[in-house]
Amino acid sequence: MTLLDTIEDIVANLAIVTAYLFFTNQLILKNIELGEKASSIMIWKVGFAAGLLGILLMSFTVHMNGTLLDFRQLALIIAAMYGGIYSSLIAAVMILAMRLFAFGEVTISTVIAASNTILIALAVGAVCYQAFSYRKKWIYSIVICNVCTAFVFIINVGEQAVFPIASFVVMMTIGGLLTAYLVDFLNKANVQFKRNEKEATVDFLTGLSNNRSFDTKYQTLLQTAAAKGECLSIALIDIDFFKKVNDTYGHVNGDVVLKQMGMILRETARAFDTVSRNGGEEFSVLLYDTPHEHALGIAEKMRQAVSKHLFELTDGTSLKVTVSIGVATFPYTSREQLMEQADEALYKAKANGRNQVCSNQKVAVLRP
Repeated sequence: MTLLDTIEDIVANLAIVTAYLFFTNQLILKNIELGEKASSIMIWKVGFAAGLLGILLMSFTVHMNGTLLDFRQLALIIAAMYGGIYSSLIAAVMILAMRLFAFGEVTISTVIAASNTILIALAVGAVCYQAFSYRKKWIYSIVICNVCTAFVFIINVGEQAVFPIASFVVMMTIGGLLTAYLVDFLNKANVQFKRNEKEATVDFLTGLSNNRSFDTKYQTLLQTAAAKGECLSIALIDIDFFKKVNDTYGHVNGDVVLKQMGMILRETARAFDTVSRNGGEEFSVLLYDTPHEHALGIAEKMRQAVSKHLFELTDGTSLKVTVSIGVATFPYTSREQLMEQADEALYKAKANGRNQVCSNQKVAVLRP
């Protein structure tokens, strides 16, 4: 084998690792953030995927002056980084099973290689469990792989191990550093994507769904309710005299009131209700599979919770705030007019003196 052939083998292995990372990132790894504890199912997925990578890397060995080397240890490190020690052990078992299947009989060399694989899986898993920085985890893991594999070479070939050890250390260090960079790149890209996705659907001030998210959810629930013959109620909520709050106490305290309002509505609504801030002092709650009378009761519960709450301002003083709420329900109101009717009910609540729940139906107005 020439030097060019060796370089081609190394490049082929690194290409496999790169393709694996980008492919599994789309299927599995994008759901895990480095440093977070993986779920049981994710541990198995990561371990199985890394095991397949290890087997694939064993099939594409690097030929170096009569010595056969591979990057299977990288699969164990990747598994440990994402899934911890259990994922690395799962990958190790798969790699060992493939080795036994490929070579058949069990020899001293097989036992030594198996012990080395398990030892590396345990060691890098333990390293990744520690509160080390990302860089240190990779450095320690690469060192562990180099040291453990060096001992295997010494045991198997004795004095002739110098060249294989040196070759493996160089190859593993380069491959490990490149893989560390790729894993870090993908993790940061995933984190940024999730952040952008959240910012696109969540109101930055209250943490509730924003108007864009509300529109999407509203259309989805409306279509589902129509298809299944179920109810969809909507409560439009507006803070009474909010402009006066801003003018009197300042916009900073106005934001404080909005934050606390979001907290009250979220705590008062049911777990499956969609609470949104639609803009300014306007909020909404989507109440799926909720008949009109029940929706009015939930809206009244929200109104009472707000009226009883003391809104604490930045200077330590407290403020009382009330809300007006308009409620409409599909199918009692058509799909096309549901939002308009809820808005008219809200206008009625404002016109009738505020701090009350009004309906677009011919039912009693709920006043304090």
